[in-house]
Amino acid sequence: MKISTSSVRILRKPGAANLLPTISEKDNKSSRGKSLILAGSREYPGAGVLASKAALRMGSGYVILAQPDLAVSAWDHPDFLLKDLSRESWQDIEHQAILVGPGFGVNSFTAKVIRELIKAQETHVILDADALTVCAEEKIFPLPPSWIVTPHTGELSRLIGKSSVEINKDRLSAVREAQTKLGCVVLLKGHRTLVATANEIATIATGNSALAKSGTGDVLAGIMTALRAQNLNAPEAALLAAYIHGATANLWVARRKDPLSMMASDVIDLIPDVLFHLRKIKNASL
Repeated sequence: MKISTSSVRILRKPGAANLLPTISEKDNKSSRGKSLILAGSREYPGAGVLASKAALRMGSGYVILAQPDLAVSAWDHPDFLLKDLSRESWQDIEHQAILVGPGFGVNSFTAKVIRELIKAQETHVILDADALTVCAEEKIFPLPPSWIVTPHTGELSRLIGKSSVEINKDRLSAVREAQTKLGCVVLLKGHRTLVATANEIATIATGNSALAKSGTGDVLAGIMTALRAQNLNAPEAALLAAYIHGATANLWVARRKDPLSMMASDVIDLIPDVLFHLRKIKNASL
């Protein structure tokens, strides 16, 4: 059954500004949250770096990038911490939110981590990319309701067993089906990103084709992780992250730059500008 577009809530600028984490003069790096990023590998070293930098730009006080075989150097990336998961468990690393998946590998280790997260009753978890493929292959669902998954159309296809063509014909029904099956918050990436919870489907008023570039999904996941670490609930974090992510693309084009030229690192660099504009609106309403 098709879902009427009138049933979809749209997050616009005032609403996004209202969701923005508050800033206090008493803030310190611990109070702004610790984001644990399980992402990247020897084959895809950039994924973890992009997600970690995005989490930092989104305000996370600590960001820890952890991999089973470290593929990056602290000399090259001094802004975030590095942990070797071949020497210590993710469970020994203090965190408020955890991201698993971008470039992490479709393998038994990723599956083991996801199952450990469920057993440990972790609540602030985001699964992206390889973690979603593992969930589909290992049939690791339903997931805890406070978790967020962030599939693109191909990943959603594997999760719900429908072709990409079928999904694109009715994205609303597809994301609702995914939410029902997975049991958590589902963010379906693509033109007009959709966020589904048990109670509603929402979308955002930002974004354009400038985001059609590898690595931008890793950035989105990092933004979302930082927001969860700063105690936004799962639906709020998913929606606000998507809004900010899309707004960077709008800003890119507004500054007379061609949509073909935007890179994932440009998204990260524009996060502060988007936050500045949203902060002005939030402060004006106080």
